[in-house]
Amino acid sequence: MNIVRQSRIACLLALGLLAAGAAAAAPADAFNEVLEASLKDKKGVMVYVKGQAIGGRVTKITADAVELTGREYARIVVRKDAIDGVAGN
Repeated sequence: MNIVRQSRIACLLALGLLAAGAAAAAPADAFNEVLEASLKDKKGVMVYVKGQAIGGRVTKITADAVELTGREYARIVVRKDAIDGVAGN
């Protein structure tokens, strides 16, 4: 394994641990805060679902799902209960 791959794996593991800790401390509020900021400011976010990273910009938030748009796909729908972590600026 090269150093870039090892760093990526370490970051994902750290993010998973942080997401697990955040899950115990009201994740819905923190996740919604980042997602709503993306919707309002039209900035990109990274949504982590089962070890996969999905990049895009939030276009719609419903009670059950988040809809994003990205470079590869015009419409990406992610169930809120499947989200492990969210990253945004």
